[in-house]
Parts: sequence; structure tokens; C-alpha cells
Amino acid sequence: MKEYSPITSSTLLADVVNTNPAILSVLERLDISLGFHEATVKDICSEYGLSSNLLISIFNIYANDGFEPQAKFLTKQDVLKLIRYLETSHNYYSKKSFPSLHGKIHRLLKEGDQSNAKILNKFYDDYSQEMKHHFLFEENIVFPFMKEQAQTEMERPVPFDITLFAENHGNIEDKLSDLKNTFLKYLPQGYSQTLRTSILKDIYSLSEDLQKHTEIEDKLLIPAIDKLFNKADTQAAEDGAKEDDSESNSLSDREKEVIAEVAKGLTNKEIADKLNISIHTVTTHRKNISRKTGINSISGITVYAIINKLVDLNDLK
Repeated sequence: MKEYSPITSSTLLADVVNTNPAILSVLERLDISLGFHEATVKDICSEYGLSSNLLISIFNIYANDGFEPQAKFLTKQDVLKLIRYLETSHNYYSKKSFPSLHGKIHRLLKEGDQSNAKILNKFYDDYSQEMKHHFLFEENIVFPFMKEQAQTEMERPVPFDITLFAENHGNIEDKLSDLKNTFLKYLPQGYSQTLRTSILKDIYSLSEDLQKHTEIEDKLLIPAIDKLFNKADTQAAEDGAKEDDSESNSLSDREKEVIAEVAKGLTNKEIADKLNISIHTVTTHRKNISRKTGINSISGITVYAIINKLVDLNDLK
């Protein structure tokens, strides 16, 4: 994405939208109507009762990759409004984005091999269900806690495990990426190219939007909570494991065997025992498989294995 000058309170709202059309969905979730003439961000904040610090932070996260918002300037009321925005976003994804994408996938898959259609529909259903569980976790556990603490004058709130909040983002981004790669590279020809292209555009758009949604939670909400409640700053350590440097991008016969066993539900140890190799070798093969195919999740590997005839549906658990 092109980098723009930071958005400020004096930036015209029309110019804000021009930095990234995805901001239109942000305005929709905030119930900000179009037709704002020459209004600035400050004007809109005044009209809709929003904090300039909050709105500018959200806009800049969407408009400028790598933007680091200053969460320390957010008030308790800002936190409450931010949580409301995130809840509205959940509803937007659940009621509009996911059903629209699934409808297109369902129409496309009617045209081809129904065994492929069955597994791809199940993959998307599983992904959608995982997203709903993630949203429910936040809406029923995380957000109520944060709201309660933002509405109280307690100096030291009941400790909340921020790490747990971050970990529950899970591998949902990997699964959406796997769905994209499946439709882009592995779904056989013969399906409607127009509908297939439309699906891919929706997946790319949804993936970017969900990434920004996660950034708002991680870079804005969590630091604001830490600051308001005098909590020590916490950050999970990142794994610096290096990727394999193998030059070939083609799957080896052994890697195809490993894919088949992963799809069947075997653990790394079970695969090692069955193929008479070490667990370390299995791990290396799985790293190479992820690098070469662009697929990381077990569900994605299963879809890949079925479409490429590496495993039979009857062999799956």
C-alpha cells in the first residue's frame, strides 16, 4: 500500500477516504454519512461526538502501513467508543462480509467436481465458525471486562491476561490466506473466471480489513487498557526460526506423503513412525510444504491434498 502523509484533525474527510477506499467501511461502522462536503476530521468528530485522537488513530492505521498510534492519549470514554466500534465491526463481518463471500463460493462450486465443492465449502464453514468463536470470546469475555474497568474508578483492576487476548487471534489469518491460495493456484480450470476473480478480490479485501482490525486491537486497544489501568507493558516473544533455504519450489515425493498423512489427521510423531523418519525430519518437511505452497493450516493442507488427489475423502478421519 502507498504511504501517505499522516492524517491530522485538519485533513479533509474526502482526502482520508482517498488514501484507502477501505475507510468507507470504517465510516459505515461509525454511522458517519457520506456527503460531508469540505468537512475536516475535526468537523466530523464534533458533529458525531467522537474523539479526534481516536478517529485519527483508526484512520492512520488503515492509511499508513506500520503506523504506531499513541494510545496513551486515549481516555476511558475513548476506550468505550473503541470497543463499540470493534463490536460493530464484528457484526459487519458476520452479517455482510462472510455471507457475501460464502454465497459467491457456493455459486462457483456448483459448476465443478462436487467432491471438491464439498470439502471447500466445509473448509469455509470451519473458517467462518472459528471467526465466530473468536468474536464471541472477545464479546462475551474480553470486552465486558474492559468496559467494566473503564467505567470504574478502581486504581488496580482485577488482572486480565492480555496474552490470552492476543493468542485468541489464532490462525484465522492463515486460514484465509490458504483459501486465497486454493482459489488462486490450485482450483482446477473450468470454473467461471469472472466469479473466481470476484471471490479473490473479496478475499484480498477481507484479509486486509481483518488485518487492520487486529492492528486496532493490538496497537490501540490493548496499550490503552494498559495505560488506563497502570499495568506493566507486556509483549509476547517472537519466534525467530529461519525458513529452509531449499531452492526448489516443487514438492518432493516425500513432502507429498507428509501432506497426505497430515490431511488424514496424524500427528508429527505418528507420521515419523509410519514413514520411518525422525520427528525433526517431519518438521522440516512441513516447513518446506508451507513455504512452497503458501499453506500453513491443517485445514488448508487437507483441502490441497484432496484437490491434488494426494488423499481420498474416504481416508480422512
